[in-house]
Amino acid sequence: MSRSRWIVPVAGAVGFAVIGGAEIALDPAFQAAPLAPAIVLALIVTGTLTTIVSPIAGSLVVTALFPVGTALGLDGPTGVGVLAFFLLPGWAGYRSPPRRSWLAPLGAQLMATAGVALGAMAPDAADASLAAVVWENLFFASLAWVSWIVGIVARGARDRAVRAERLAQALDAEREAREHAILIEERQRIARDLHDAVAHSVSVMTLQVGAVRSTMPADAPQTEMLRGIERLGRESVAELRTAVGMLRRADEALPTAPPTLDRAAELVDDVRAAGLEVVLHESGDPVSLSRVADVSAYRVLQESLTNALRHAPGAAVEVRIARSPQSVVVEVRNGRPTAAAGGEPSTGGGHGLVGLRERLAMVGGAFEAGPTTDGGWRVRADFPNGGPHDR
Repeated sequence: MSRSRWIVPVAGAVGFAVIGGAEIALDPAFQAAPLAPAIVLALIVTGTLTTIVSPIAGSLVVTALFPVGTALGLDGPTGVGVLAFFLLPGWAGYRSPPRRSWLAPLGAQLMATAGVALGAMAPDAADASLAAVVWENLFFASLAWVSWIVGIVARGARDRAVRAERLAQALDAEREAREHAILIEERQRIARDLHDAVAHSVSVMTLQVGAVRSTMPADAPQTEMLRGIERLGRESVAELRTAVGMLRRADEALPTAPPTLDRAAELVDDVRAAGLEVVLHESGDPVSLSRVADVSAYRVLQESLTNALRHAPGAAVEVRIARSPQSVVVEVRNGRPTAAAGGEPSTGGGHGLVGLRERLAMVGGAFEAGPTTDGGWRVRADFPNGGPHDR
């Protein structure tokens, strides 16, 4: 039940009781014989409260005050009775559909006719003219019908407002659906462009490297380096296809598993094959990191090694991965470069130190990066243990 269904009738009943009580206490005629107006007032309050359940029935109860009061000896409705006679049919028109609420003003008209007739048949009303009787009946009937029409108009305005609100909500939902469809279409277009522009080129380069390697002697020093480049090319294409699949099917599971820190040794081997001197130290027993933290740890290691490869050529690199029940610490330290290098150290992938800090902040870890006293560079990332694997 909506709040207006009961709060308005209750407020009306209280208002009628206060006004009617004041009328009985202040009117000299009612002071001499308060019983009849008190019964009429009780009828008004009861009928008003009845509108909580049935506005039409409550209106009929209230408008019965006219014949009841006349039968009790009152000379027409009381002041509060006229007010209630006018308001209750309107409330019925507002709360109930027109196909049923017309019974309220019709009942009020019949009650007014009965009340006027009883008043005309009273012994002290012998001199009442027919015109006065007709006018009184027409007056009270008009009050009821006008009140009902006002209620119907107010109900129509309310219904139009509700329909307008629902239409606005439907339009908002349609706009959101259309924007979502446009977003999906744009993602698919980006995926196609990304695949056409990058995946094909990387695949061709990988094949070309393989062709060059096949023409070289098996014991040539460049063979292992080219084999590592081939492997990196294939992995890059696989990761690119994973990203493309995510763009194309945002609501589906990723087609392949992302890399994790378990592949740290493979990554170090690839970097060694590219000509960087790397020493890997791993300590502690395997622990459970969340999938996001595990992927982020691999990315930090990957981008830090790429940074050392680009900006510290010829330098020795030390990688430490320390696992404990509380956290996993990844530390990459390189010495002073022994060959020409340019630019401030930055990480691969176009993310830079800001991207690494964002990765650590996302999983609640700590990140440090900066130069060392021997002219090298150090990156340290501390990943908290997030509980069981969610892979």
